[in-house]
Amino acid sequence: MRSNFLKLPFLLILPLIFWLPCAAQETCQVELKDAPTFFNLRLGMTAPQVQNVVGKKLKVKVKKKGERTFFQNFIKQPPPNTLSGVRALYLRFFNGALYQIEIFYEETTVWKTVASSAEVFSAKLNLAQSFQENTMKRIESKCIGFSLMADNVLNPRIELTNEMIRAQVLELRRREEENKKK
Repeated sequence: MRSNFLKLPFLLILPLIFWLPCAAQETCQVELKDAPTFFNLRLGMTAPQVQNVVGKKLKVKVKKKGERTFFQNFIKQPPPNTLSGVRALYLRFFNGALYQIEIFYEETTVWKTVASSAEVFSAKLNLAQSFQENTMKRIESKCIGFSLMADNVLNPRIELTNEMIRAQVLELRRREEENKKK
């Protein structure tokens, strides 16, 4: 009888343990049109618009139907002034529009931990405290139509994605795989 009595407070507290971290995080109410920009790169840009930012001949590679990519690392050569502190840049386009911006930073230029990056992004990008950390030491904020992810596996990295276009790309790939199997 006594052991059941001792379990009761624990059972009442247990839901609070799981609820409090969720309650502390706000839902990101920022819309796609107000998604953050990084180095003057923003979702929806065309390849020529991106070329103006990158400051050099943009070599966009064709991957699959409608998909284009651009990758440039700055390991052997320094980045242009417009990309100061960037180690590598990976851009993904679909039907002519930039839908994903992936930036790898030099280790010394940004946050020390992934948790501190959430504070930086929340304050500077007006994304509230909407970041959630998952088991892979990565934080992510899902907003209205886009997501922003950060991790520090090899170098500090961010990934800004138009989720509606990503869904289209994934569906296109799924159909192509399905057609290959037929």
